[in-house]
Amino acid sequence: MKYALVTGSTKGIGYAITKKLMKSGYFVYMNYANDDTTANAIDLPKDMHRIIRADLSTENGAEILTSSIKDEKNNLDCIVLNAGATCRKTFNDVTYADWSTVMNANVTIPFFLCKELSPLTNEHGSIIFIGSDLGIYPHAISTVYSVSKAATHMLARSLVKEFANRNIRGNAIAPGFIETDWQKDRPEWLREKIENKIAQKRFGTPEEVADACMCLIGSTYINGAIIQVDGGYCFE
Repeated sequence: MKYALVTGSTKGIGYAITKKLMKSGYFVYMNYANDDTTANAIDLPKDMHRIIRADLSTENGAEILTSSIKDEKNNLDCIVLNAGATCRKTFNDVTYADWSTVMNANVTIPFFLCKELSPLTNEHGSIIFIGSDLGIYPHAISTVYSVSKAATHMLARSLVKEFANRNIRGNAIAPGFIETDWQKDRPEWLREKIENKIAQKRFGTPEEVADACMCLIGSTYINGAIIQVDGGYCFE
């Protein structure tokens, strides 16, 4: 059996990726930070997953997750670093704490998860970061998030050299606007404004991002790539 870790995987994009991995025969270590209600309602084959509660914006959470996986002594074939945080404060309202939380969740903790779990990652394995279109196109109301995701993309590319001798591939997916909980409170006028900037005139689905993830896992020659899954954002 193959083993995978998907962080932030009890809902949204992470959950869609988890389901596709299970369908392909992977045992998946799932993770969430604090939404016990959603985690307890997960209805997936019990012999194909384990859910680990760990806040991956903190060093302690990273330790909980890595220790839990190391204790089971199962090597990983795939790591998908999907958990993240954002901050929608205006430029002048962002605090040091806001900046640190977002950078920890999106860049720092993923780096150290890769470092700690690399001895358990099989040769020819795949590490995938879920970045963002906002790490490519500047976004006025989320500067800290945009900067963090740009760093996430470079982290993915930097791992290519770090792990080349073991044929472990590092890639990133940069989703555009996807129908997740992060979008549910967006006012209709703003949704329409965004959709008008997307060539396909709609938000994407978590399953469409998961399809891209499975493509990267299955393709042994894609390495150091940033794959945009955004329906053609900014082409209009």
